[in-house]
Amino acid sequence: MMPRLRYLFLALAACLALGGCGSKKNYKYRIAVIPKGLTHEHWQSVHRGADRAADYFDKQGLAVEIQWDGPRRESDATEQIDLVGLKVGAGIDGLVLAPQDSKQMVAPVERARAEGVRVVILDSNLDKQTLRKKPDLIDKYVATDNYNGGKLAAEHLLKVLDEDGRQAPNVVLFRYAVGSESTEQREQGFLDYLDEQRKKGKKIRLLSDDKYAGATVEEAQKVGGQLLLNLQDERIDGIFAVNESSTTGLLNALREQRLLGKVHVMGFDSSKPLLQALREGNVDGLVIQDPYRMGYLGVWTLVQALEGYDVGADGKDLSTGEFIMTKKNMDDPEIREKFDPEYQAKRTIQTPKYKKK
Repeated sequence: MMPRLRYLFLALAACLALGGCGSKKNYKYRIAVIPKGLTHEHWQSVHRGADRAADYFDKQGLAVEIQWDGPRRESDATEQIDLVGLKVGAGIDGLVLAPQDSKQMVAPVERARAEGVRVVILDSNLDKQTLRKKPDLIDKYVATDNYNGGKLAAEHLLKVLDEDGRQAPNVVLFRYAVGSESTEQREQGFLDYLDEQRKKGKKIRLLSDDKYAGATVEEAQKVGGQLLLNLQDERIDGIFAVNESSTTGLLNALREQRLLGKVHVMGFDSSKPLLQALREGNVDGLVIQDPYRMGYLGVWTLVQALEGYDVGADGKDLSTGEFIMTKKNMDDPEIREKFDPEYQAKRTIQTPKYKKK
């Protein structure tokens, strides 16, 4: 738990940064949007979606300020905890948070709620046991169905391997980080689909599922390179890397060891390097999310809650969808709008219908 003195210092710093505590300026609501990090293109799409939602409300005559800030590294939970404390201390009305760690971020959210701050979680959820005991801790969880995303990845990878004549494939799961609920769900979905196929008689050998890429491309490249060396006497047919940085790092490691194009790769998320790899045939498919819609609905839902609408009437979870992108469909408009800023700006986002409490 953050020491009281440190918490007060952070709150004072936030007040000074905003030009004085208690000032609401012309905004009806101030909402802090805190992602896991700032570097991945996934979060940049979330940011654009959040800003688009604020623009929507502005046109309705409802002024909403978006305070976008996040940790420099996706492995720095302490910085994310500090940011939540900073924003709460400055008097925000709402928090849209993508927790780095499902358990460590529970206490900061509890403190925010104790101060009357409404909370929407996006991308990666808080600890499920805690939420079962305290269902009112959050108003909504807006995210990809990551478990299904992992199953889609396994299904597509096995299809590609089968088409390449690899009937009894050796596969690898390249994990991301312990405590990241979203990627843990993807990993479990992938493993469960492999088990389902084994039960149907499919011969699949899992060579490795205990290596974690870490929070950066550089870490993923280092860990991935060592993983490939450890398995150099085995025949690796396919690898699933579970997020943007792990996929990019893995591809770099494959390139270093002259294995690019010899091992089938299934990735998750999109970025310029991954789109290029997909177009060149070095990635067989990417499970993509809809981070723009995620950012939009995260802010939109939170404002609805602040306005007195019952956003939990249809349950706590709001899915934003998951999709398989391949070389064949990567230029389709309905795919490009998931990651391309030009296409995103032209989108119309469908929203749920909620009633006043």
